[in-house]
Amino acid sequence: MNKFTILIFSLIMVFMTGCSSTNFDLKLTTPKSFTPGQATPIQLTILDQDGKPVKGAKVSVQLDMQGMSHGDMTMKMQETGNGVYTGQAKFEMEGDYTANIYIDSNGEKWKGEKRFSIVYNKAQ
Repeated sequence: MNKFTILIFSLIMVFMTGCSSTNFDLKLTTPKSFTPGQATPIQLTILDQDGKPVKGAKVSVQLDMQGMSHGDMTMKMQETGNGVYTGQAKFEMEGDYTANIYIDSNGEKWKGEKRFSIVYNKAQ
């Protein structure tokens, strides 16, 4: 193959990959506060482009605190039905977080993110 053929083939592959991406509608539900040392529930609702629940996907969420490093805070989400996936996180500090969401649905992989804030539970 000459360089021009390789270039054209590469551009076609990039175009096809870009056109095949699926957009999901994500709703991340987190509590407003947490208790140190205890698991905090995280819920993610995933809908497809038509607004239908995404079922049977493999979903994981990696939590990153903005401006800090707390090591790996990755959790596999468990499907509870109707496009809802849940997991448990153990927060060490209150602050602003980014949830990096990884979805593998029917062999199609997708990454999205949601941001949220959480504070210590003061009612202890």
